[in-house]
Amino acid sequence: MVNKLWCVGVGPGDPKLITLYGKQVIENSDVIFCPVKSVHSESFALETVRKIIPLEGKEIVKLIFPMTTKEDKARPYWFSAYEKIKEKVISGKKCVFIVEGDPLIFSTFNSVLEIINQKKEFDVEIVPGISSFQVMASKVKLPVVDGDEVLVIMPASTKEKSGCRTAQLRDDFEKILEISSAVFILKSGRVINQLTEVLSERENIKVFFGELCGTENEFISELNDELKSRENHYFSIVMIKREEKKVDSGSDEKKEKDVQVSQSIFHRND
Repeated sequence: MVNKLWCVGVGPGDPKLITLYGKQVIENSDVIFCPVKSVHSESFALETVRKIIPLEGKEIVKLIFPMTTKEDKARPYWFSAYEKIKEKVISGKKCVFIVEGDPLIFSTFNSVLEIINQKKEFDVEIVPGISSFQVMASKVKLPVVDGDEVLVIMPASTKEKSGCRTAQLRDDFEKILEISSAVFILKSGRVINQLTEVLSERENIKVFFGELCGTENEFISELNDELKSRENHYFSIVMIKREEKKVDSGSDEKKEKDVQVSQSIFHRND
């Protein structure tokens, strides 16, 4: 028998967004690993799963991933999590690691996956999940990217040499904006003032702010000055979508007969 760990992305918080395969893997598991910030913290992913999957008889193991951007402080916790996982997997139990969103997009699982890939002591299968930025796009009802357009998903700030993440908008933001058709800025609450100032000078873009997208406390609005004085949540997103030029539909006769393809894609009614 191949010793294997499954990692399941359980989505942004709405249990209806857990995939059928993800649900099946969790239901068939013996051990569920879930990330937490500290010993006394609850797991967001586990609370999502509890809403639709009975957990009686399953072993729940909390793995601590402290809220620090300093790799030297976080690394011992990554290896500790790995060893706990290996012990259960090697014993032959069906083990699943659950994370909010998708396992490979800014996920706590990425740190453990690097160790798994290096050591090669057991196999791993990753079950994709729906990310909060996808939910946000679906709620504002705008196409994200099409054709030759470029999509960027990024954190709002960058790490300093010390390992600490700054509270300043990243220096390369405007360069990224220039080459992108759509940008999702994750964990954007701390830089919302800077974003508002920078983006207010831009034309031909639509900008939305989202918080806890895909949960019962979801909040989505167009970016505005009122957000500067609001206490924004850690799980916040800014979506920027460039408005492309309208398409020329040809002759007047063609315009009368055809669907108004020259209408902006952002105002389609179909």
